Amino acid sequence: MNMDTSIQFINISKSYGGNMVLNGLNMTIAPKEHVVIIGPSGSGKSTILRLLMTLEKPDSGEILIEGENVWHCMRRDQKLHADPAHIRHMRSKVGMVFQHFNLFPHLRVLQNITEAPVRVLAVPRAEANRRAKELLDRVGLADKYNAWPAELSGGQKQRVAIARALALQPHIMLFDEITSALDPEIASQVLNLVLDLARQTDMTMLFVTHQMRFAQQIADRVVFFDQGTIVEQGTASQVLESPTQPRTREFLSNVRMAS
Repeated sequence: MNMDTSIQFINISKSYGGNMVLNGLNMTIAPKEHVVIIGPSGSGKSTILRLLMTLEKPDSGEILIEGENVWHCMRRDQKLHADPAHIRHMRSKVGMVFQHFNLFPHLRVLQNITEAPVRVLAVPRAEANRRAKELLDRVGLADKYNAWPAELSGGQKQRVAIARALALQPHIMLFDEITSALDPEIASQVLNLVLDLARQTDMTMLFVTHQMRFAQQIADRVVFFDQGTIVEQGTASQVLESPTQPRTREFLSNVRMAS
């Protein structure tokens, strides 16, 4: 297992119909690194996260998480297509917080958080409940464990979604435009929660966001995508304040005009 890298994309391509959204992507992310991915709609940003979660499969190339191939496994020195057990094992390393929360409406808040640890990790129900209540306290919702998702505000739903992702104790956390469905004040509260989480844990984190101030605060590296390829990358100050590529400058100018 290669612990020098957390995630490796090796010549990854992905198309939907005739539309290529990732075109020979090569990118390496170090353990504990916080990487923010920015770019216009349709540039392939969210596809990167979905590939890591095994919600999508690449057309070609390889993805490695902590040195293990996501879509292939070795058996008696033979490289075989990953079986369901291997996919579950790889998926257990990664937690994801979605744009539209994706809570189960038929389960109360506590059950939303405990379902995956009990079913995927075989955590005893009492232990999962205890851990879930700790996580709800951490995200400021200790009194909402018995609520239904429909009884929560958008910001509260997103906090539950963050607690649910943390419940699997992943090595890697993915955040996909987590504030785009929230009003600005609530969005700021959620982003502050994520900033605290980033400071308090050693998790590798990937963010797709249009919040440039948040990117400036949290990113070790900013990667600008356009038309399925990396146009520019570097520290937050390099990319967001002194971009070298005309396309990056154009994108950032448009984002600032719209904000």
